[in-house]
Amino acid sequence: MDSDILSYALYDESPAHPYSWEVLERGLLGEIELYLTHTTILETYNVLFWFYKVRPLEKLLEKLMLTVGGLKIVEPSITGLNISLADNIPLGDGFLIATALKHRIPVIVSNDSHIVSKAPKHSLITENPIPKDIRERLAEWKMTETT
Repeated sequence: MDSDILSYALYDESPAHPYSWEVLERGLLGEIELYLTHTTILETYNVLFWFYKVRPLEKLLEKLMLTVGGLKIVEPSITGLNISLADNIPLGDGFLIATALKHRIPVIVSNDSHIVSKAPKHSLITENPIPKDIRERLAEWKMTETT
């Protein structure tokens, strides 16, 4: 699972929240296997804290601990550097693709255009839980309130 989807799942005000939360909840209940990397957790924290301004810090960290504690954490693959360079994509996306390959995780849950466009080149599948109309709304969405 990428950090965008995890961020939407943990930020109730996002138009993508119910769709992302459904996937996260299924992972927490053990209905599907969801994997995270330390990089994904850090990116999610940064989005929630710095962009969405989720406060207080203690509550944010508690929410992250409860969430990630119920999922599988895998070590990121350093070959993400090579993938980022070869595919001309951001480093976090390269790490995500490389990590999926290293751990033989065939599906990446993501709405990131770099992941969606480059994953098939690496024989990976992407699943975007956010419906098209919500994606369009999300692109125009402006945060009106902070938590």
